[in-house]
Amino acid sequence: MATKKTNKSTPQNKPISTTPPKKEFDLSNMLNFAKLSKLILRDLEKNNKIQTFFSKYTKADIIKYLKNPELNAKQLRDISIYLYNASSHYKRLILYFARMLLFYYIVVPFRIDIEKVDKNKFKNQYKKILDLLENMNLQHEFIKITTTILREDIFYGYEYSTKDSYFIQKLNPDYCQISSIEDGCFNFAFDFNYFKTYPEKLKQYGEEFEEKYNIYKANSELRWQELDSKRTICIKMSEDIEFPVPFFVGVLESLYDIEDFKALKKAKTEIGNYKMLSLQIPFDKETGDFLIDLDIAKEYYRQMGSVLPENIGLVLSPMDIKDFDFEKDKADQDNVSDAVRDYYSSAGVSDLLFNSEKSSSNSLKLSIDNDSSIMFAVLRSLERWVNRKIKQESGVIKFKCLFLDITKYNQKEFYENCLKGSQASLPMKTMSCVSMGISQSDMTGLNFLETEILEIQDKFIPLQSSHTQSADDGGRPSNSDKDLPVEKGTEEQQENGSNEDR
Repeated sequence: MATKKTNKSTPQNKPISTTPPKKEFDLSNMLNFAKLSKLILRDLEKNNKIQTFFSKYTKADIIKYLKNPELNAKQLRDISIYLYNASSHYKRLILYFARMLLFYYIVVPFRIDIEKVDKNKFKNQYKKILDLLENMNLQHEFIKITTTILREDIFYGYEYSTKDSYFIQKLNPDYCQISSIEDGCFNFAFDFNYFKTYPEKLKQYGEEFEEKYNIYKANSELRWQELDSKRTICIKMSEDIEFPVPFFVGVLESLYDIEDFKALKKAKTEIGNYKMLSLQIPFDKETGDFLIDLDIAKEYYRQMGSVLPENIGLVLSPMDIKDFDFEKDKADQDNVSDAVRDYYSSAGVSDLLFNSEKSSSNSLKLSIDNDSSIMFAVLRSLERWVNRKIKQESGVIKFKCLFLDITKYNQKEFYENCLKGSQASLPMKTMSCVSMGISQSDMTGLNFLETEILEIQDKFIPLQSSHTQSADDGGRPSNSDKDLPVEKGTEEQQENGSNEDR
């Protein structure tokens, strides 16, 4: 008797892509509650809110999880998120890398026959691509992505857009898994069992999630389903590793060393500020009898103790009166600074970036250049994803988006190089504007506004000065005009010039 075979989809195997009959999504009806320009992240009218909190992890936990990072990927991600919120050192390290890139881009044509191109069609398609990218507001959206991948290694996102609104919603990484690669970009599957735990979120996520959740309810084997690649984005920091591992997982242990040395330094400081006094009760050395009544000694002890500050101790003793200072070892005073330097050294980052007490411009520049190269690799992944979207929008005339290798630290240098290229007749005028933070759309709009509407070139006339006037127009007079002697070198040059004219 033949048995019907079923294909089971598990997180370990490639999820089954169960796409319903081909149907174009109607963006106007995707989410009725705000036309996708507003997505409810938390319903304030309901009491069943999800409280987000982070458990405290120990240094021993990190060491244990690092022994098998693939098996403990979720735990390491949770630790990284916890330390991002708990440690200023870790947060500054991640934000330093995440906010380094400026995400300036230019749109250029490719695979174009310049002899046969229709200029009107070219302009229309060019404007369409620029409008698409302007609406996406990439500078803002991509900073959220880079922050996430540096902290968690992978960003899973789903796009919501209208004609004039766009944003990317981050999906819970516990319910997402990379499933395939398309045009060099990752696609991922979503665990639709998520909506059994959080059913109130189903309406918020949109039509595709509702349809595929209904498929899952009809067939429980289709728990993991790949989402439409036209609506998703998946960026991984470490593409050479199949499983997710936080990029700075190697420095997590060092963060605890910093806190340990801080606590130790505080304890030593408290001990160093402590003093103890001893009250001597006089006694007869021959008989050993006290010369003062013990009750009287206690009364004086009580009175003195009531006026002493907290950092001074008092002891009642028959010994001589002495004071004791618990001085800290001066050699241990810089342990915290050493731990901080070791932390940044483990991260491969110069501590000069976060320590204003020192300065070394050459070594600092080399360190920043090295750090920038790491983020430029991320920029290429984001660039490839954007170009995949452009391919879906392009017609006969093809365009591509190029993200310039510009950071907050090399913007001026990059602009100066573009300006020199423009002065040398290289086609870099657009790139010069973009490197200053002026997008191609803004560049066109500003040029039209200033020249056609405001006519600034005609109305903004430079003030007259010796630099803007010739001698005939009343500019700077020569020595001969002022009846002053002409210098020898100048006279010879004038004579030579006259001879050449003849």
